[in-house]
Amino acid sequence: MNKRERQNKIVNAIHHNKQISASDLAKHLDVSKRTILRDIQDLEDQGVKILAKHGKLGGYQLQEAQQNYAIELTESQLSALFLVLNESQSISSLPYKEEIHAIIKKCLNLPYNKLRKTLKKLDRYIKFDDQHHEILPTLFSDLLIYCTERNVMAMEYSHSNEHTQTENVIFIGLLCEQGLWKAIVFEIGSGRTNEIPIVAIQDIAYSFEKKIKTHDISIKNYKEFLNPAEI
Repeated sequence: MNKRERQNKIVNAIHHNKQISASDLAKHLDVSKRTILRDIQDLEDQGVKILAKHGKLGGYQLQEAQQNYAIELTESQLSALFLVLNESQSISSLPYKEEIHAIIKKCLNLPYNKLRKTLKKLDRYIKFDDQHHEILPTLFSDLLIYCTERNVMAMEYSHSNEHTQTENVIFIGLLCEQGLWKAIVFEIGSGRTNEIPIVAIQDIAYSFEKKIKTHDISIKNYKEFLNPAEI
């Protein structure tokens, strides 16, 4: 059993037992307690959130909703992913800086010496300029949910003249155009679709329960509904 397999089994054992001590993990995997402690520290360095409770009834727990997924990548694929993630740190306006940084840290702490050295060389010899740009609000993740739900939402947003307006809308999808992220919405009042810059959205709330069928409108054909009077 190699280090990666052992660490995966440690995570699975903690998840299955809800809480388990280092001694029990050592017995389960037939290794020393010191090895388990080193692996726990290594997993934490990779970004796995493990809670340690001390005392007779103590043990290790995974933080709630923490899940890990194994993805098999070749060396060239991982190198490409590593560079893309680093580039995105420089140019992206998406509100996932901490998550991206955690993935990069995991890559640099891989247990494979040759691959880890390759990635550290890339990290050492390639620099991306830091560009100052407006980071999208955290509601970006919520917008993805609203697009799949297709419920009527009360959206408060600001116009270019700084006037604030509230509109009942259904979210159709998200569009990134020349670095500017927009929410594609169907406006209930006007019966047309519209493109709203995400940075202009100030608040969103569920409006009313009545369902309005908009499944014939998608992110691919929404422009057909921008000006319905002209169709």
